[in-house]
Amino acid sequence: MRKRGALLSLGVAAMAAIGLSAPSAQAADWTYIGLYASKSRCVDAGQQYQREGWSEWKCTNKPGTGGYWLYTR
Repeated sequence: MRKRGALLSLGVAAMAAIGLSAPSAQAADWTYIGLYASKSRCVDAGQQYQREGWSEWKCTNKPGTGGYWLYTR
């Protein structure tokens, strides 16, 4: 029982150390948010994400559909 507790504590400590040292996914690369039917809706959503703390956003045209993909980082 003591060994299991010690291993569990060690595992939790290791996961915490790895999580703190790894860069966050938000800062690392663009994150896909969703597909919007028009550029104005995509821009509105991107501005909302920026107000909520994301540093950047971009809308890219989805070829052949007229829709726009929203990405943030």
